[in-house]
Amino acid sequence: MPDAAVARHRAGMCGGNIASFQSVECREGRGWPPGSARANRAACAAIAAALALLALAGAPARGQQGRPGLPDPASTPSPAVPPAPTPAQVPTGAVAVTVTLTDPRGSSQPAANAVVWIAGAQSGATGGEGVVAGRVAQRRKTFEPHVEVVRVGSTVAFPNLDRIYHNVFSLSEIAPFDLGLYRNGASRSLVFPRPGVVRIYCNIHPDMAAFLVVVDSDVFGKTAANGSLELRDVQAGTWPLSVWHETGGELETHVTVEAGRIARLALRLDATKFHPVQHKNKYGKDYPPPDDDENRY
Repeated sequence: MPDAAVARHRAGMCGGNIASFQSVECREGRGWPPGSARANRAACAAIAAALALLALAGAPARGQQGRPGLPDPASTPSPAVPPAPTPAQVPTGAVAVTVTLTDPRGSSQPAANAVVWIAGAQSGATGGEGVVAGRVAQRRKTFEPHVEVVRVGSTVAFPNLDRIYHNVFSLSEIAPFDLGLYRNGASRSLVFPRPGVVRIYCNIHPDMAAFLVVVDSDVFGKTAANGSLELRDVQAGTWPLSVWHETGGELETHVTVEAGRIARLALRLDATKFHPVQHKNKYGKDYPPPDDDENRY
């Protein structure tokens, strides 16, 4: 068969089924010239490979329609996350307290710097160990403030703001301590883990005295000069309420708090039996008489 006829015959066999390479059949037939069968098989193999590449190029990619594959992360909806439950609001009210003192002469006067607290009351604002929640500074040979109140477990700082030395100490049963001698600009800190009243003194200057009241409560405060104080955000219910004053001692009562309302209390402390006593130094002895050398401290 002439070469032109062979070419037309091959095109007829392989080109008629170009839409699908699986249907191409190239086999040796009668009347083929010698050696033409091998060439026919090679040509058909090349055409089949080309058709296979075309079929793959036009096929949908994995993950698209018509082919199984991994889902597209961008098109996959995230699982719905339920909203966090909103804590129920606790009903609260307030307590307004007025504290007066009956002095040794029998007269009544406002109790300034009286500490008032509601035992066991909780809130979200606690000092916590390691957090400086109180401060008793030394300034002009006095303690400032004279009365400080903190929650159990709070840290209290004792900075020296004088140009002289001080030695802060306490012999109180719940928290005895001795901070030693330290100069202007220095500070010492302590954690107070037990409730009660801590009497604080300076081992150098006998007239320096302060009181630290440690309470097991998050709801507390000090009365103003007129003896009044308002405690806010107190949970509704009946609570034990305590008040302490350095000359009137401690008094405990109960208060009933209603939501959205102010409970008012008028408390009186008896200071008729109070008599000031000179405290001892940190060694349990009397202070030496003052002399000119004390100013170098």
